[in-house]
Amino acid sequence: TRLKGYWKYKCAPINYTSTEYSYLKGRPDTAAVYIALTDWSAQYEIRTNPKNRQLFDKNADYVIAYGEILSGKDIDNWTQFTIDIKYKDTHRVPSYILIVSSASKYGDFFTGGAGSTLLIDNFWLEWDY
Repeated sequence: TRLKGYWKYKCAPINYTSTEYSYLKGRPDTAAVYIALTDWSAQYEIRTNPKNRQLFDKNADYVIAYGEILSGKDIDNWTQFTIDIKYKDTHRVPSYILIVSSASKYGDFFTGGAGSTLLIDNFWLEWDY
């Protein structure tokens, strides 16, 4: 029901953008950590090339549960975070757990700030029944 851990983040202004995210130039970059439980039948291939792009979609039918945390500002000291995992369906059985940590939320779209740095330590899962 939860993913916990510790993080530090150094935020830089977004100075690289794709055409579709050019409006973000100059804004603070955003760190993202997310967790998903899926019922994929095989590993999922991520492709960032715009010609055959295939990215993770938190709203897709294959997602059973999802949670995320974002930060658009510096986190100077090791800080504990908690991500509550929200279930869309409690009758399906997950086959994969996906945990992603990114210093640039829009990195899949080649958009972010040079110098944004995300450090992660000590992930752990908690559950309530």
